[in-house]
Amino acid sequence: MATETNPQVGKPQVVVQLNLMVALSADLRSQVKQAHWNVVGENFIAIHKLLDELAATLLLQVDTYAERIRALQAVPRGTAREAAKNSPLKEFPLTELDEAEAIRAVLERYEQYSGALTEAIDTCDKSEDMTTQDVFIEAQRDVDLQAYFLRSHLGKSARTARPASKPAARPASKPARAASKPAVRPAKK
Repeated sequence: MATETNPQVGKPQVVVQLNLMVALSADLRSQVKQAHWNVVGENFIAIHKLLDELAATLLLQVDTYAERIRALQAVPRGTAREAAKNSPLKEFPLTELDEAEAIRAVLERYEQYSGALTEAIDTCDKSEDMTTQDVFIEAQRDVDLQAYFLRSHLGKSARTARPASKPAARPASKPARAASKPAVRPAKK
């Protein structure tokens, strides 16, 4: 007789963090699209395209989190209503935005997302769930890179924004894991 195992047993905090990231990244995606549709300025087309790329990456992250939840035999809470209810992000302006104002607003939210990912990485470390931790580390790598791109658009005025969070440090008693293979991204159409 085979024994069934439940990989989620003992990891409810990890599932909570994953569902938080589903909400946060889905909400952030909708806010980035709001900026994409309403940005104005002389660099409109470049910013418009950049924001569209950010939204596409966020959609992949939402899907990765939800699929990891299912791999842990739990249920993702991925509706728009759940995202609105559970996301810590403040509402995005529902107006036309000058490009610097739009970028600054998106950057602020990316920095908040990076901070939440740092907490999620720490939760996974404490729960000894290195697979989910790898998911969060890869996401934070992308989020911090995108924040760098956004800061670069702002130039010197970006100094008022806080720097992205540093990844959680591993306790000295645990050896660092070998770097995982980079995620393969689908080809752009």
